[in-house]
Amino acid sequence: MPSQSSTVTELRKLIHTSQFPPQTRLPSERELAVQLKVSRSTLRSAMGTLEAEGEIWRHVGKGTFVGKRPPDSKEVFPLPADLTNPTEVMEVRIILEPQIAELAARRATISDISFMKQCLEKGEAAKDTATYEIWDGALHRAIAEAARNTLLFALFNAVNAIREHAVWGELKEATLNDQRRRRYSMQHKNLVRAIERRDAVDCQRLMREHLKAVHDDMLNVQF
Repeated sequence: MPSQSSTVTELRKLIHTSQFPPQTRLPSERELAVQLKVSRSTLRSAMGTLEAEGEIWRHVGKGTFVGKRPPDSKEVFPLPADLTNPTEVMEVRIILEPQIAELAARRATISDISFMKQCLEKGEAAKDTATYEIWDGALHRAIAEAARNTLLFALFNAVNAIREHAVWGELKEATLNDQRRRRYSMQHKNLVRAIERRDAVDCQRLMREHLKAVHDDMLNVQF
């Protein structure tokens, strides 16, 4: 059976050499798995990698599309970034994501957890802030997807879309040093371990502690 890395290569080749212009929907997972001669779990992991790298994007209930996710597809309802601020966004994340992590502990598949571990490895190996942020975001998105709740995932995407605006990039560059990256990576690792052992209560606690640490580092506000 082909490995996950070789499946990424074959899937990328298929996208680039076939007639799939940007924003074209790809064949279903079942069709792609048959075409590439891989299991569905291996395919999902490969697709997660390409999504993190911006090669494809997935819309729950509609399929997988080529290219970067369009700005107007990220949320069920618009949340203009200029009407909120980083403090409010982090407050919402601290309310929302611990509940998502609790559900992920109950519902994550082996494939979900495998991709989370891949995100951990890629994040730890990142040589710059931009690459680290790609895999940090991919991990949080993977946890949200593993919760298997369409409405919660839509809310997660709505909040996450705001974090892609320029002010967030400036905050990350100013505050994300090597020491904090190592601390966040350890927090992420503990969280994924808790998901793997199905400890929903600990997942909720670990996600809340992680987000509070990020909040305090970025905004210098104590809870």
